[in-house]
Amino acid sequence: MYSDNRLARERQQTLLARAQQERQASRLRALRRASRRAARAQDRLSRAQVEVWLMRSHLDAD
Repeated sequence: MYSDNRLARERQQTLLARAQQERQASRLRALRRASRRAARAQDRLSRAQVEVWLMRSHLDAD
């Protein structure tokens, strides 16, 4: 009887630990995706700033 309860408790703890690990892995993947999106946005901003600088240079030259 006690053995069954102990096994059930251990199984429950194992399942809870696995769920915690899966949630943590999911959060990590989401953070990595967000980081990549932010890096791409930063790249687009940098290219746009260079393009503005080049256009202003051409306008000033005229």
